[in-house]
Amino acid sequence: MSQMHAVAGIDPHKNSATVAVIDSCGCQRGGRSFTIDAAGIEDLLSFLIDSELVIDRVGIEGSAFLGRPLVLALSAAGYDTREVQANRTAERRSRRRRAKTDNEDAEAIARETLAHVDLPPAGKRDTPDADWDALGAIRNWRESLVLQRVRLLTESEAVLVILPVAVRSALPATSRVLPQLKALGDGGIDLDGLDLADQIKVERLLASLTDIITLTTRIKDLDKKIPAVLDRLGCTLTTIHGIGAINAMDLLVEIGDPCRFTTEAQFARWCGAAPVALSSGEGDGLPRRHRLDLGGNRAVNSILHSIHVTQVRCHPPAKAYMARQLDKHKPKRSARRSHKRHLANVIIRQMWKDAGRLPATTNQALPAAA
Repeated sequence: MSQMHAVAGIDPHKNSATVAVIDSCGCQRGGRSFTIDAAGIEDLLSFLIDSELVIDRVGIEGSAFLGRPLVLALSAAGYDTREVQANRTAERRSRRRRAKTDNEDAEAIARETLAHVDLPPAGKRDTPDADWDALGAIRNWRESLVLQRVRLLTESEAVLVILPVAVRSALPATSRVLPQLKALGDGGIDLDGLDLADQIKVERLLASLTDIITLTTRIKDLDKKIPAVLDRLGCTLTTIHGIGAINAMDLLVEIGDPCRFTTEAQFARWCGAAPVALSSGEGDGLPRRHRLDLGGNRAVNSILHSIHVTQVRCHPPAKAYMARQLDKHKPKRSARRSHKRHLANVIIRQMWKDAGRLPATTNQALPAAA
């Protein structure tokens, strides 16, 4: 008698993970909780291996964060691991008014894994890579520094506008905050006669200026480390017009191993570059209208948009591409989506080429970026 097939769903947390097994008929066939350590992961693998069912896929929520150790172990054991976004289980729980517990979440993850065979691959890399981890650490630190700098500039602007009129009129006539802070710190503005509250405000602004300069220096120091790490990873994304070292770093960290995507279409759907049909009245013909896909990776989609804007502004092939789309009477938004979809193809092909492993479903020719 042949074995019955099943899927598993895992709800990871900081110190523990709960697994639920659903057979191909949709019946729950067991579940357990495990600690996230060497012994617990070994018990999890034994639980799946010793099951009387054949586990076809394992769905994990938060596979690139809390579930990363589990993804590495499951991938090494040969399991097909998939990412289940948290909003999928939240929608299922809301529709059915289910309780929220680890067991309920694990079951919901398993049911989503069973219902959708086209879920994206879990995690970002199957095997650890020291240089990729270093690039991720640089990116995380840089993002934190940039956010701190933006916060200080925003708070400083709110303080600048409530300074006495005599002081404000002596500041540079610009909407930018940093030149005004520098003018305040140069000592060329008369600050005599200010009351205690205004003196404290000025002291706060000068302290913020010092912190902003320190943060800017740290950001620049981190930026100097990025090209060397990109070279060690063999990244050539910067050869594409509109992609600098920062964008290349963001793409590498967000995408991870490009070979976990087997086709351009799978990658485009994952990053939200593939438009979603929004049409009616076309019968059995092709959809007439599309809209932006809001369900993909918004960080990568944002990078695609910035590359599109740069290329359309100063790259002749991109200008020609947009002109061709507009000549077909496409709305500007549709033309923009088409170009971003093309850019997604160019980027993933370039990353496949850098990895030295082009999927068999991809054309070997790598066209230049539009």
